[in-house]
Amino acid sequence: MGSYLGVAAASANPPHFIHLCYKPTDGNIKRKLAIVGKGLTFDSGGYNIKTGPGCSIELMKFDMGGSAAVFGAAKALGQIKPPGVEVHFIVAACENMISGTDMRTGDIVTASNGKTIEV
Repeated sequence: MGSYLGVAAASANPPHFIHLCYKPTDGNIKRKLAIVGKGLTFDSGGYNIKTGPGCSIELMKFDMGGSAAVFGAAKALGQIKPPGVEVHFIVAACENMISGTDMRTGDIVTASNGKTIEV
């Protein structure tokens, strides 16, 4: 969680965890599964800003492909309505920008599993 919040710290838009759930209408659940996707809606690169030939900064909104796949799967399962399965769709959505609240090179953040990460 600390690493996710660190990436989102500089954005004027707050990060969001999005959780959707599909359950069969008859309540008979034989299996449960989760589909998780990264939803980085824009990635400036932070203080390691993406510049130079071939950097394609204008394409950095495509770092949300994982979340698009999750939402596509949610829509498909909602239409197919498979029996016996409960599916959780989880997206961590944020943007990586630059501001006075951003992480700095050398900062250390702690992930939810307790591991530390040097930026």
